[in-house]
Amino acid sequence: MDVQLVLAAPLATSAAPRMGRYGLPMMGGALSAGILVGYVFVVPGLGTLAVAGLLHVPLGTMLVYGFVLGPLAALLTTFLYGRLLRRGLWNPATDEVPDAEDAVGERAADTDAVAVPDVSENDHPGARRPLPPLYLSLLPILVPLLLIATGAIADAAGVTSDLLAFLGNPAFALFAGLVGAYALAKRVLTGERVEQAVTEGFHSTGQILLVTGVGGSLGAVIGKTGLDKVLSGIFSADAGMSTVVTILLVWLIAALLHLAIGSIGVAAIAAAGIIAPIMGDLAVPPAVLALAIGSGSLFALQVNSNFFWMFQPLLGVTTRGALKALTFVTAMASVVSLVLVVAVSFVV
Repeated sequence: MDVQLVLAAPLATSAAPRMGRYGLPMMGGALSAGILVGYVFVVPGLGTLAVAGLLHVPLGTMLVYGFVLGPLAALLTTFLYGRLLRRGLWNPATDEVPDAEDAVGERAADTDAVAVPDVSENDHPGARRPLPPLYLSLLPILVPLLLIATGAIADAAGVTSDLLAFLGNPAFALFAGLVGAYALAKRVLTGERVEQAVTEGFHSTGQILLVTGVGGSLGAVIGKTGLDKVLSGIFSADAGMSTVVTILLVWLIAALLHLAIGSIGVAAIAAAGIIAPIMGDLAVPPAVLALAIGSGSLFALQVNSNFFWMFQPLLGVTTRGALKALTFVTAMASVVSLVLVVAVSFVV
């Protein structure tokens, strides 16, 4: 998420002046919805991968649901937020930092100058390398998605093929994307910069695996202590509205965990660890439970998240502005996606 924010913020701030008075908050809200909704719903978002793994939901299934529900939730949220902006939600005098665009542009230029010294004219002659075309740069992302989708479609259609099963395996698909990204990086960046990127990637992956392991351990503890039976009784207390009530309770657990912890990913993993032991007793498909967890963990990203404090200076907004363009938008996206998840539960 942080990398996406750093890459997209300069584009948002440069486009904002062309959109009129509410350009900056509109771009900030769209950025919040796009990045964070994608993180919890769309494969290969890390939140999506972690929850799918803990609830044993096939990645192909999550891919299909996420590609439908994620963009729709982001678009609806952005539309509703835009309507509220026109009704006076935003006050440039108190919500924007003076000369924010210039300040952000200067910071972005300074960051570029420091972050990519390997393409500077002052470097050694072999450092400057041509960038690959856009379609080639997107292949490490698109190829894994296509492989996973092909495997899911073949499985749904009843096609049995060892080759398709192998190629559509999420582990192989993501590994193929990793190899492709590494090969592209070797073409464009210096060896030192590639090594640094790989090291940063392993560092982030280690944290994810650690938190995922903690989530799985939490689920095992719940099962051994008998708390799963208590939770199961709570979830099935109202048989007349079992599906809707179950989704609401799952959403609420994830939302409360996010408010307490401050991390979308950790909240989603912890909620999945709580729900996994009682999943068999719930009359709701695992994929819908995973979507409900993602929706709840998105709720109201706020000041106890480092993303919040990155968002504020990069977009050039005050703390009050960040509460509107980020916290309020993620709360709205969470509620909008909850409605969509409930709708999905009636058709699956």
